[in-house]
Amino acid sequence: MLFIDSILSWLKSRAEKKERLRIQKEAEEKERSFLYRLGNDFESHVVTMFDPERFELIHRTPTNEETGGRYVKSMRLPDLGFREKSTGKRFWVECKYRARTEDLGTITWCTDNQLRNYKRTHYGTGDTVFIMIGLGGHVMAPNKVFCLNLDRINFTRLFYSTYCTNQVKVDKIESYGQLLQISEIK
Repeated sequence: MLFIDSILSWLKSRAEKKERLRIQKEAEEKERSFLYRLGNDFESHVVTMFDPERFELIHRTPTNEETGGRYVKSMRLPDLGFREKSTGKRFWVECKYRARTEDLGTITWCTDNQLRNYKRTHYGTGDTVFIMIGLGGHVMAPNKVFCLNLDRINFTRLFYSTYCTNQVKVDKIESYGQLLQISEIK
């Protein structure tokens, strides 16, 4: 009888552990989905910063919902691709929204794989890749937006001194040249 009780107890604890893991996985998936939607909303905000009279949106990375959860190779590219109509200049924009900074104003803006993919896009196409970071406020109206040129970023974590002078202080981007000015090292 004691042996059977111990087996039943073991089976019960195993089932409970399995249920806890299922609940934890479900919660993580909900959070991941929520954060993904926030990112998509910030992308939409960034698109509105580019006047359609001056810029043509030539690429937007598909969402998981649009692909039915299936991996699409273009998901490796930065979020947005634009062409300035007056010059024909093409460039990419990767959008990242963070509700707040980490300790001492640092921001972890991407993973190692993402950084490699963005660098590969830059070197493969020869087109500039800008990183637009929305910080605080709401995804559709961040307190601050920063623009950095990927050329000067070699790490997944940015220190405050790396991005603090690159705040976008206009509602609309007027030209590719303006983006270069905002994103330059000061």
